[in-house]
Amino acid sequence: MAQIGDLVPKAGIYSQPGVVVEKKPDGSVTVDTDPMTVNKFHRYANTSGLNEGEKATFNSILDQIYKKNDDVEKINDIQGEIDKLKSDPGNQNIVQYLRNQQSYLVRQAKTLPRMYNVDEDHIGKA
Repeated sequence: MAQIGDLVPKAGIYSQPGVVVEKKPDGSVTVDTDPMTVNKFHRYANTSGLNEGEKATFNSILDQIYKKNDDVEKINDIQGEIDKLKSDPGNQNIVQYLRNQQSYLVRQAKTLPRMYNVDEDHIGKA
């Protein structure tokens, strides 16, 4: 089921990516292909699994983090946000997308966060 802001890579004869901007009662959706509209919802990653508010929160967090040039700082800052947000179950989707973004940066920078939190039960288990 599509949500407002979901990415549409291409549909039918339309080969430009776009985002869902309207859901109609007949089950169809309106897709906007304007690059600025796509950027509004998907600045850093495909966030189609998030609702509109979660997309805004995710982008706002990364807007602040991505002002820095150092990938290691970005990785550590994302980890700080993950640790802060994961205590609230309502942030589960945002946390997962932040982890995905952090994984992307880890692969790109070839480094790990300096510090992170993990459940004690998971220590020493492979």
